[in-house]
Amino acid sequence: MADFNPQERVKKMVNAIKAEATEKAEQIKDNAAQQFRIEKNKLLNQQKERIIEEYKRKIESYTIEKRIQRSSKINQSRLSKMQARFELIQRLKEEVRQKMSQLIQDQSVYKELLKNLIVQGMIKLLEPRIELTCLEQDVPLVRSILGVCQEEFQQIIKKETTKDFKTTLSINQSQYLTEKSGKPILGGVVLSCANSRIVCSNTLDDRLELSLQEFLPDIRNGLFRK
Repeated sequence: MADFNPQERVKKMVNAIKAEATEKAEQIKDNAAQQFRIEKNKLLNQQKERIIEEYKRKIESYTIEKRIQRSSKINQSRLSKMQARFELIQRLKEEVRQKMSQLIQDQSVYKELLKNLIVQGMIKLLEPRIELTCLEQDVPLVRSILGVCQEEFQQIIKKETTKDFKTTLSINQSQYLTEKSGKPILGGVVLSCANSRIVCSNTLDDRLELSLQEFLPDIRNGLFRK
């Protein structure tokens, strides 16, 4: 019993407790550090994913915007080309119209042209009575060729069908051709029958429009080669 030293024993117990506490503290510290690293990595990964997704959206948005801009520029270019084509064709149409206006100043040329327009209309209508509407100043010229038109028409029908078919022409002097689309009509005639229920327009303006429509593909290929 003489060797028993309470103070020494207490000291050992205190040291043991301290050592255990230190060990526990280190363990807690290590666990906390490990948990911190896990949470930090988790947050970093989340931020990385968020940044990556954000940049993906920005890149996609930028790509779409560029596509829209490119499409818009292509459409603008096409519209500009279409407008240029339209203006050039209108200019061409006006030039042809002016040349035609100069051409019909020659009465012999215009007389032959009127005869052909009337006969063509007669063939198209194939009616026994047809009324002609023309420019007021053209009435004397049209009247002078009525007989020739009727005779030529009858000869054509006889040749093509071996049958006689006679058409009587008259001039409508209650109204005359005036203008179309705000422009004076160059000339020509409008043929009608069955109380004007059937009409064949053979004015120079209408024939010019039809010719342009017919040859429009060739005109485009000639003027606007790719």
